Amino acid sequence: MPLTGLAQGKGETVKFQDYPGSGNMLIRIAASKGYCEKFGIKCQLQMIPSGALGAQALLAKSIDVGFFPPETQILAINKGANLKAIFSGATQNIFLIAIRQDLEAPNADKGFPAFMADLKGKKIGVTARGAASEITFSFLLQKAGLKAEDVNYFAVGAPNTAYSALISKQIDAIINFEPSGVLCELLRTCKVIWRGSTSPQPPETYAANGASSNNVARQEYLDQNPHVAQAIIKAVLEAEAFIQNPANFDEAVKIALSYFKFDLPNSEALMIATMKQAVPAYKASISRQALKAIAEHLYQTRQIEAPFDTRLLVYEKAP
Repeated sequence: MPLTGLAQGKGETVKFQDYPGSGNMLIRIAASKGYCEKFGIKCQLQMIPSGALGAQALLAKSIDVGFFPPETQILAINKGANLKAIFSGATQNIFLIAIRQDLEAPNADKGFPAFMADLKGKKIGVTARGAASEITFSFLLQKAGLKAEDVNYFAVGAPNTAYSALISKQIDAIINFEPSGVLCELLRTCKVIWRGSTSPQPPETYAANGASSNNVARQEYLDQNPHVAQAIIKAVLEAEAFIQNPANFDEAVKIALSYFKFDLPNSEALMIATMKQAVPAYKASISRQALKAIAEHLYQTRQIEAPFDTRLLVYEKAP
């Protein structure tokens, strides 16, 4: 639906959830390149390391827009929240599984579901207990003929803290997001055995590509500030056009580093590798079909008790 002349803010400050690493990159771009100001708003980012914590902050009104997977949004709505996704920001499945370099895993190179047998009885690091990372891993266990009780879950936060927990052997494996995998591969300290964005198995997780993590606001906020919502969308569409232009890659990396630097000597190289992995997902459009697939697999795995109407998830003017 085309946006009208109402797509202009009045100087409002909008607080968005950000993550360590490349984070909420469309908003970082929109803020740094002046796109937010162009449409009359001020974009601020607040570092919150997991989707579950982002949803809590959103419902507590300490931020205006959270950035988290549809699974988190659906569970919140089923508990009475009224939330709408206004644009995506990370369209491809963000989750990956990495294991300790020294972990005995004879099936690690055999793909899903074979490698899941190697993780039975192991300590698995998730972003937060009950978060989408844990939901996804429990689903993978079920598809592999195992149960959630066959592993031990530990909350390890965002990629920087998750990676530290993995290489220090506090845990055996993590399900997290980039730059977790980049850290493993570039530093050769751990091993990525599954990426949801590229692995066709299981098909239910691959079908999530298109709406993996979305920027979500309270319906109350949207009702009170429709002009702000439209200004946000206009700004992120310009940010998408910028970051999807290969000529702007180096500048995009500099913008990412201005918000977060890894506490490692080769911080810039890590961010470059992370961005190369992530740039294809930095798009505003939300795949409604992917939302349906995500809701269906939540229902099939009894994470929710009844089929979910995914029309409830999306703001009416969302791309």
